[in-house]
Amino acid sequence: MNRIDPQKEARVWERVKGAQMESSSPEAGIQNLLANEWASASAYLQIARQMSSREAAILQRLAREEQTHAACLKGIFALITGERPAVQAVPPPREAPALALRRCYGAEMRSLKEYESRSQDPEYGPVFARLAEQEREHCRTVLELLGSLHQNP
Repeated sequence: MNRIDPQKEARVWERVKGAQMESSSPEAGIQNLLANEWASASAYLQIARQMSSREAAILQRLAREEQTHAACLKGIFALITGERPAVQAVPPPREAPALALRRCYGAEMRSLKEYESRSQDPEYGPVFARLAEQEREHCRTVLELLGSLHQNP
């Protein structure tokens, strides 16, 4: 029986989730983005528990920023629908920090792409543009953290 490479499998599922996010209604798209922001915040907090105090502080900051993104998306959803979103984030898998950060980078890139695509929205475009800027910075920070994991002492 062939063994499936877990990293390859994870990349395939991430692409599937990304395709689902793009093909849904605007409201469902907001809910998907919201779930992704909560999942990212949870992942950053989980990784922070495995890192030194300096890296943990950076990851906790990223988690707080992802939570503010979620709050913005909840506000947009409420204005569009008049309802509260019904979204539950899936807890992140327990894995080594380097692998978890790689997943986070992919999630940040997908969110960045989605926010950039919505930045011309006549009503919420400036908010999406700002969220895209912050996601771009998150990508840089995640890469910096990944790079610091592989430095020789």
